[in-house]
Amino acid sequence: MTPRTAPGDVAVRTVTSTDGGTLTQGDAVGFLRSLPDATARLVVTSPWFTGPFTASSTDPTGPGFVKWLDPFLTEIARVLRPDGSLVMELGCCWAKDAPVRTVQNFSAINGLLAGGDWHLLQEFYWYNPGFLDTDVEWSGRRRERFEDCVSMWFWLARTPDVPVDVQGVRGFQNHLTRAYGNFLVLGDSTADDHDPGPGDVAGDPSGERARAHAERFPVALPEYFIRLLTREGELVVDPFAGTGATALAAEATGRPWACNDFSDEATGIAQRRIDALRR
Repeated sequence: MTPRTAPGDVAVRTVTSTDGGTLTQGDAVGFLRSLPDATARLVVTSPWFTGPFTASSTDPTGPGFVKWLDPFLTEIARVLRPDGSLVMELGCCWAKDAPVRTVQNFSAINGLLAGGDWHLLQEFYWYNPGFLDTDVEWSGRRRERFEDCVSMWFWLARTPDVPVDVQGVRGFQNHLTRAYGNFLVLGDSTADDHDPGPGDVAGDPSGERARAHAERFPVALPEYFIRLLTREGELVVDPFAGTGATALAAEATGRPWACNDFSDEATGIAQRRIDALRR
């Protein structure tokens, strides 16, 4: 992997607040450092899949990515309660120079487990039809590989004994999964109806609504893990919050939350989604 432009250290500023939580914009490490020790029951997040690097066939294990991710994981460990959970989306990527995969995600998980401080409790496989629209060189243009349609979420904790409410996710099951299976086929929740755009696509000249739809996971996804791994009143944190799905899910389920993203554009969309949910 070769370096590319990174967000850098962006001072953390408050974007919006509700009675339940606060959305900030800035560097994720700085955001996490602002949170007290051992206060979060759950960190659910989707970091940049390759970090500030370009995926390359000559560097498929991505040690640079692992090093980039380490400060975030150090702060997450501090912020989590001893029996808290980290649920993190990490994906393989296509190399930019050849039709091969990079596995920086597995390198990161291997590093966590090798250190002895974390346990991998389970992986979840999310059917993400948004991947089907990705114009990948090797699958979309050359037709040499298949398109991605599944994303991996890793459930980690520092103890095998964490609070779990399996009954809390009963309503998320569907005909494609076994009861309480780890293959997630999720539709949008009611919170996704609160769109930041001014109307349909034709009435969205800035493309904001289209981006909010394309670049976010559905609110139902963090809501699934919130209901599974927390109770009302327990803090939920997302340092890579994007357009605000975790904040919306926490608001809808009565959990206090703290969310952050380094992108001013993404947090602007998240702010409007949160404001729309409150109306």
